[in-house]
Amino acid sequence: MRKSRFALSLLLSALVGGSLAAQTVAEDVLKAQGLQGIEFKNYVGPHKVIESRASIQGIGTELGRQIKGGALHAEYGQKYRIVRVHDATSEKLSADLLILGPDAGVDNIRNLNWIVSAYLQQEFGYSVTDADLLSDFVTRYNAFYRGKLDYIQATFIPAVGENVTAENAGIALSYTDWPGKTRLLIPLRDSLSKGLAGGLNTEEVSNKDVVKTMGDQPALDERKKLADLKEAEIVQEQKAIVQAETKASPAPSAPGTTPPSPTTTPPAKPAPVPSTPTANSTAPAATTPTTPAPATKPTTAPAALPLDQAKQQLAARDQALQAERQDIVKQETKPTPATPTPAAAPAKPASTAAFVKMTEGSKTGQLWIVDTAANKVWKKSQVNSIRQPDALTFGAGILVVAGDTKVDNGAIRLLILSPDDGSILASGTDDVAADTPLVISGAQVLALAKGTGGLVLAAFDANLKTVAKGTDALSSLTDVVSTASGIYVQSAGGTVIVLDPTTLKKKAALGE
Repeated sequence: MRKSRFALSLLLSALVGGSLAAQTVAEDVLKAQGLQGIEFKNYVGPHKVIESRASIQGIGTELGRQIKGGALHAEYGQKYRIVRVHDATSEKLSADLLILGPDAGVDNIRNLNWIVSAYLQQEFGYSVTDADLLSDFVTRYNAFYRGKLDYIQATFIPAVGENVTAENAGIALSYTDWPGKTRLLIPLRDSLSKGLAGGLNTEEVSNKDVVKTMGDQPALDERKKLADLKEAEIVQEQKAIVQAETKASPAPSAPGTTPPSPTTTPPAKPAPVPSTPTANSTAPAATTPTTPAPATKPTTAPAALPLDQAKQQLAARDQALQAERQDIVKQETKPTPATPTPAAAPAKPASTAAFVKMTEGSKTGQLWIVDTAANKVWKKSQVNSIRQPDALTFGAGILVVAGDTKVDNGAIRLLILSPDDGSILASGTDDVAADTPLVISGAQVLALAKGTGGLVLAAFDANLKTVAKGTDALSSLTDVVSTASGIYVQSAGGTVIVLDPTTLKKKAALGE
């Protein structure tokens, strides 16, 4: 395809008489700071069920089905919404807003990318490969412009800015800040080939500021793939222009008559989208307590851009693509620094300690393996959802309570982490209370687990297999005291009772 670049460029230049119209690609509207190398913090912890990619993508597919069917508002399970905010008469960008409601449970950027990818496939007809590529750029773009209202107002039509706030525009880096605080902007492009709001604006989601956040590899490969996709779009648009010009060629007419115009008249500015918040509201709400009836697209809207406007936009896109190709070549031809000989992996320190580093905002933590001689962190666990600042030696490693029930299929369970690197050695299968006391009794650990009537006492072995489970509902504030004759706990009704140390069944009540 690249062999046709020169001929295509000449043809595009001829179409517009050598002039280039203003392009919607964000150049230097805002020089954003920082975020070099965007890295998302995903939930790492127990799950009840691991959802398949097909199941997760079903969210985006359903949202896309509704929008493709003509609605301006789509919803999935009161957790995920799409609002289309579009104005064909403006030179600024329109957008689809993907809104994560307060109960949205997506907890991994990979899963969110799958939702976006499925939406792009269903609504705009992208292939799986292209949609997967674009979804990564969409989430990166939204992380970079998180809360940047100045940029959004300068780049998008006013109704887009009216539907976001500094607290929910774009996406935060941590999954804990996604539910109820995320409105992903999916920039739209009107085109001659696909019609109004017919595709994703690929130039916008890969603008210069966003590309700067990407490293050389594998980002360079991703940029090359995106450049190929842009070129394919340009070729498709070029064919549509040629076809439109052929159809628009006026037939011989009688003297004094005026041939019909080959262009399509833009529509009047559309009415505000009837969503919550409304497209013309001046004080948008961060959450959506009610769901309005879906609006439908006007059936009288034209199907494409005016021909002259399409020519100008196409020439500008082609020029931007050529500049991008040149930049990619420069990156590829940079002298490659000599690869240093990899150093031998350092030996584990002679003396280490397990420390749970908690985060104030999320009230969750991560296990740090500390080199006590050097007072440095040796390793950190991938698990970042530890619920208590306790690290007990048990079995082959470190016993912790970890998990989050607010994420999709999230669970709170016992884990045993490696004392060498914090990796998971064993995971319990019973849900436990986040603030359960942990009492090691011989070769077992006692903890509060979820039973049919509330919290009950359960015993787990060194591999966290459930050995015994009581039936008496216990107070969430109970103490757990283990003795040879019995285990003292407090019932949900407030009575102190004695459980059999083997079966965990009630054997007596403590007298006063």
